[in-house]
Amino acid sequence: MANSIEKAMKNAKASLEISGFKVTEEHTDLVRKALMKEMTDEEFLKEAKRLAEKKSGGSK
Repeated sequence: MANSIEKAMKNAKASLEISGFKVTEEHTDLVRKALMKEMTDEEFLKEAKRLAEKKSGGSK
């Protein structure tokens, strides 16, 4: 299962980058943890929000 997840993540990353998005290792690690059930959906959303606020330069 881990190999299929890694392959799918590489394909998704390539697709996002072709569309102009920058995918960092931090993003990749976050998605991997969520897919491998190493974190809850709530934890994932909280961390994704933190990353988005970090990128935008502030918090609301």
